[in-house]
Formats: sequence, structure tokens, C-alpha cells
Amino acid sequence: MNLPRDIQRERLYYIEFLALFSGQVSRKDLTSRFGISEPAATKDLSLYGELAPSMLRYDLRRKCYVFDGGQPYFEHNVEQALHALAGDGAVDYDPSRTKRIPGWVNSSIKRQVPLELAAALTRAIDQRQWVVAEYSSLSTGARSRRLSPLALVNDGLRWHIRCFEHERKEFRDFALTRFERVKADGESAVTLSEDREWNNEISLRLTPHPKAAHPETICTDYDMRGGAKTVQLRACLVGYFLRHWHVDYTADASGNPRAQQLFLSNRDEVRQAGVPEWALDV
Repeated sequence: MNLPRDIQRERLYYIEFLALFSGQVSRKDLTSRFGISEPAATKDLSLYGELAPSMLRYDLRRKCYVFDGGQPYFEHNVEQALHALAGDGAVDYDPSRTKRIPGWVNSSIKRQVPLELAAALTRAIDQRQWVVAEYSSLSTGARSRRLSPLALVNDGLRWHIRCFEHERKEFRDFALTRFERVKADGESAVTLSEDREWNNEISLRLTPHPKAAHPETICTDYDMRGGAKTVQLRACLVGYFLRHWHVDYTADASGNPRAQQLFLSNRDEVRQAGVPEWALDV
């Protein structure tokens, strides 16, 4: 078999990416993304089927190719894939093509989530399925949970899956690194439209810390206008944001201004707006 050229290889990678992380791929996906004809898209799908014969099967009811549980042909970086799925980056089959300049990025100490585990969860989100998952928490340790995965959430440090937990009958965030096993187990009727904390938008008013020696420097760092910056967030993400940006959200600005340069000046308003209880715990 002749190996595909780079331009076609990119389309083949995209076929696999959609199948693996969303559970299905069609000719329309290729024609819309790459501007190719339907016959060319059909040819790409056929070629991919030769390269990875166990990955796809054609679903007559859906009229598209669906993931069939096989071994991927390409290598996938889970972190990059999640950013692409969340709309925070392009799908690129060859990151080495990116131009390099001298620099350094600190390495992460968090667990590298297995590809098959992350993909099982993103497929469940896309296909609206509920799953049985083995999940470890700090309060209960490892146990099986029945979840309906609904969305990806990145708090700036790690990924979470926004889910409805059927046993507790509530919407919660589950750290991706704490999942051990995931098995799709049927269609889920739960939707994000029912998640109050997801749909409730909160305004945070951030100012330089009241005890900062040079507040004008902080204003420059964060592009503040009039000594403040307003940030719109979903209610369920407020706690993550405050901790990631080291915001002092105490009522009396008792935090260390060198460690917490930002201050939440509308704390009472944020609490009354309906954030999770833990979000403003000190």
C-alpha cells in the first residue's frame, strides 16, 4: 500500500480524531473542514479503512462511520486533543511542524491520562450516553459511579468532566485524572440545559489587592481599566478561577498581597448569585 501524502495524511488523521473522540465521522465532516469533493472524501475514508481496518464500521441508521473499538493508526496527545475538542486549539496531526524558538515550559507532575479512557468519556459526551465509571475521590476513595458526562472543563491546571451523578442526583465536576475505568452503558436523557450552575453566568470584579505596594503594576499585568477588571464565568467554574489566579476572596482582604495580587471586590454579590458552596470557602 502506498503511504498517503502529507496533505491527505492530515485528512486521515482528522478522520481518526473524530472517530476516536466523538464516536463518528462522515463525508460531510471532511468536505466541510477541508473543502474537498464528496468523491475525494469517500476515497479518504476508504483509505483510512485500509490503514486501520478495525477502527470504523459503517452505521446504516446514522449514515456515517462509527468507532468500532480498534487500534488507532496515528499517535494522539490527550492534552492537545482535549484542548481541540474544547475549542481551544486546532487539530494538527504533526506538532513538530510548528516553528520553534528558544524557550521553556515547566513539565507537569499530574498523571498522563490513557488515551482510551479520555476518548471513552468524550465519546459519551458527544453521543449523549451514560457510563459506569471507576472513580477515586479524596472523601470516599475508589468506587463505581453511574455518570452522564456532559462537558469538558479546564480549570487552568487540569481537566474535569462535568457530569450528572445519578446516585446523588446532582451535577458535579470529576477530575479526569481520577478516572480508572469507563464503560458506556446506554443513552442518557440528561442535558446541560438542566444544569443550573453551568447555565448561570457570574460577574467577578477583580481589583489590585488593597494592600499592594504598587497597584498600578497589577493593573498593567491584567489590562485593567479604571483600576478593575470584570470577568464573566459560569457559576460552576468560579472556585477554580479564584484558586488558579490566586485571588484573595476573603471578606476583609486578609490574604498576602505578594502571593495574592488580585482581590475579589464583589464577594457578597458573587455568593448571592449562586456559586457552589465550596467556591468561596477560605
